Amino acid sequence: MLKESDLKDIPLWHRVYLQISKKYAKIDAGLRKYLIIRSLIDMQVTDLIQETEKKLKKVKPKSNLQIKKLNEKMVSFSKDMQKLRIPLRQCLIERLYQHYRVVRMSNKAKRFIQELFGVYINKPEALPPSVQKRIPIDGVKRAVCDYIAGMTDRYALDEYKKLFDPYEKV
Repeated sequence: MLKESDLKDIPLWHRVYLQISKKYAKIDAGLRKYLIIRSLIDMQVTDLIQETEKKLKKVKPKSNLQIKKLNEKMVSFSKDMQKLRIPLRQCLIERLYQHYRVVRMSNKAKRFIQELFGVYINKPEALPPSVQKRIPIDGVKRAVCDYIAGMTDRYALDEYKKLFDPYEKV
């Protein structure tokens, strides 16, 4: 859905592409792409952590309530990273997130989650015993939300099949 040629004019991608290509001159394209993506994620996460730590040291909050009262976000990227991320995000939104296959997949996933939620809310007995034990403490909606949030994609699909496919073993 997205080719390297779609990203070549994006400064952040290009910078990391050059670093990886220089460091690993003879690797195949698939491994290069993996390393670029890993480096892009690492750069952004590192920047986010460092910028957040800098803000926390400056403000020295005593409680989360003090942070909530602030007019600025405590967790954010540095100004430089914010600027570098704009073209990459625009490209991803235009060429990947709005791609018809991604939109279809997202809508399907949303329906799966909604239907799982509906079954578990209306029939909490269908939940595993460990989740059922949390209902008196957290309430049924919170217990179900937490249970679904903890599912991997594969597990959610398997649960969906068990609940809705008449030929699937329960």
